[in-house]
Amino acid sequence: MTEDEQYYAATKANFLRELNTARDEDGLGSEIGDLQISSVLDVGCGIGQALYPLAVAAGAIAVGVDVSEDSLRIGRALYEEKFPDARVTFIRSMAEALPFENESFDVLNCGLALPYMDNALAISEMARVMRPGGTLLLKIHHPRFYIGEIVRGLKGGGPSPVIHGTRVLAAGTIYHIFGRQPRFKPLHESYQTEWMLRRELPRHGLMIARPQKRTNSATPAFVIRKVVQA
Repeated sequence: MTEDEQYYAATKANFLRELNTARDEDGLGSEIGDLQISSVLDVGCGIGQALYPLAVAAGAIAVGVDVSEDSLRIGRALYEEKFPDARVTFIRSMAEALPFENESFDVLNCGLALPYMDNALAISEMARVMRPGGTLLLKIHHPRFYIGEIVRGLKGGGPSPVIHGTRVLAAGTIYHIFGRQPRFKPLHESYQTEWMLRRELPRHGLMIARPQKRTNSATPAFVIRKVVQA
C-alpha cells in the first residue's frame, strides 16, 4: 500500500467512525450559521469527508474536486455505499482552473489544500465560483506547522522532515516578502498566514469574517465571506 493509499484508508476509517457516532470532528456544519445552502464545493476534497456535514446532511448538492484520482475513486465508492441517494459528484480538477460557471456555489470548503496550490489563482477561482454573500471555510498550514515538522525530524525523525520543512519555510517566506509564490520544484509548496490572507483575499472580493471555532496555531482555520456589491 502506497503512502497516499494509507492516508486515504485512514481518512475513510476516521470518517466512518464520525458517522457511527454522529460527530462532526472539524465542526464544519456549525460554521455555516443560518446561511441557506443549495450547493457546496469542496476544493481538495480528498474522499469527500467534509461534504457530509456541509451538504449531504442538509440535502444540498455536493461537489468535490481533487487532483488525486485515488481519493476520488474511494470517495465515489464510499458515498455510493453509504448514501446512495445523496446528490454528490466527484470531479478531477485543479483548483486553479475550476470547471464551473461563475457564482455556482453557496459554500466552499478548502481544508489544508491551499499550501499545495498556486495560492493567488486558487483563491481567484474559489471567489469566482462563489455566490455573493457565500462562505469559504479555509484551513491553512502556518509556519508553526513546518517548524514542528523540522523539530520532529531533528528529534529522530530523520532528514526528510527537516529538508521538507525548510523548503516550505523558504518558499513561503519568498511569497510573503515579494508577493510572488515560487511554483517550481522543490519550492512549490508554501505556508500561509492570516497576514497573507488579508493581503490576497480583498483582491477577489473576499474578507475574513472570523476564525473557525475549531482552530489552532499550526493549522489556523477561518470563515471567509464574499462581499455583496452594492
